[in-house]
Amino acid sequence: MPQKILCCGILEKELEHVLQGKEVEIHYLEAGLHVDFDKLGKALVQALDGMNEGNVAVVFGLQCHPEMERMVTRRGGRVIRAKNCIEMLLGERLAELDAGGRNFYLTAGWLENWRKIFIEGLKWDEIDARQNFGYCDRVLLLDTGITPVDDEKILEFFDYTRVPVEILPIDLEHFRREVEKLLGEGKL
Repeated sequence: MPQKILCCGILEKELEHVLQGKEVEIHYLEAGLHVDFDKLGKALVQALDGMNEGNVAVVFGLQCHPEMERMVTRRGGRVIRAKNCIEMLLGERLAELDAGGRNFYLTAGWLENWRKIFIEGLKWDEIDARQNFGYCDRVLLLDTGITPVDDEKILEFFDYTRVPVEILPIDLEHFRREVEKLLGEGKL
């Protein structure tokens, strides 16, 4: 029987890449649900209950919902040991990057879904965006090489935030190790 995984849609491409060739059954929740704890909590509980089995591996950040760990463990699952998707991808490198300035991090999934998250979910107009992103020195777009970087989408995000966007190439080794730990397997 394949291992069951519940994952945030933000990390769909990255998770599928690190699990290529593995026998897993992955269920994704809509990206951006974490902007509404009630919606995310209901979607998590419904998905976990619908997966009809304990021992589900959950790839969501512990801080994506204040009750994340409790909701998952109560249903027999286990959650990846990271605060959020950026920490899943960068690990200790996150602290090094943060020491170099005030950063906001984007992934390809975030870049694809930013309107849904900030405009539809948080209801931020351009003024709200500039006030909330105004503390940032830069936006770091984490480029895993899996999804082509879309210059037009980067420019649209810049127009919305008015914060310079830098592309930072990264690999998925830290994420792969964290997923391996979560699944309790050896080498993927």
